[in-house]
Amino acid sequence: MRAPFVTTPDEVVAEMLALAGTGRDDYVIDLGSGDGRIVIAAAQRFGARGLGVDLDEKLVALSRENARRAGVAERTEFRVQDALRTDLSRASVVTIYLLPQLINELQPRVLDDMQPGARVVTHAFYMQSWKPDAVRKVRLAQRHASQGDESTIYLWIVPAKARGEWQARLPAIGDLKLRIHQNFQEIEVEGQADARGFLVEKAELRGTAINWSGTLELAGRRLEQRFSGSVRPDRIEGELTIAGQDPVRLMATRVP
Repeated sequence: MRAPFVTTPDEVVAEMLALAGTGRDDYVIDLGSGDGRIVIAAAQRFGARGLGVDLDEKLVALSRENARRAGVAERTEFRVQDALRTDLSRASVVTIYLLPQLINELQPRVLDDMQPGARVVTHAFYMQSWKPDAVRKVRLAQRHASQGDESTIYLWIVPAKARGEWQARLPAIGDLKLRIHQNFQEIEVEGQADARGFLVEKAELRGTAINWSGTLELAGRRLEQRFSGSVRPDRIEGELTIAGQDPVRLMATRVP
């Protein structure tokens, strides 16, 4: 399906890149890049490198010329290419202004191909069933023929794959078993420590960063506990703080 070319207002372009936290170390891929303005702005204003893909050969040629005129041709690339066939694994930021059906087809690719912590920003349309990490309204300086006087942009941060069972051993607690349920970046954590109560009341996953808080039973008392760490493919590691005690290092390994 070829989507019609509709320009993204300049203030929306700037807000999309800012919401994604775009910087010099980022590689931005714009799917359906049109005249190249998002990739060019990423290079010109934020110092990033980037790639724009579009099915329209004339728009790709125009994008290359626009990048040359903006002085960022060496930091940008434009290809005649299907957005659905584009390799996203290199991207730390992906920007999308496509029809909802195309966005829904892209969603599995985003989760499978992109690294945890990478950011996806869409304009006007969003990925169904995946709750955005942030939503922002942008008032337009001038009324846009296709969008009126306001645009909406959505941000997602690609989550690490934390779902499953994990195990660890801590001197003060003993054997710790965790079970993590995951729906995109939303998680629930269940735990058991040597058959004692280990309750997680709140858990968050943002990219690779994982945090939880709750209570556990220790020496006959129920104490507050708090964990802050990161998720890797084979382990979760960070610091567990139990009320009234110094933080302890926790490293849990995935149960096959």
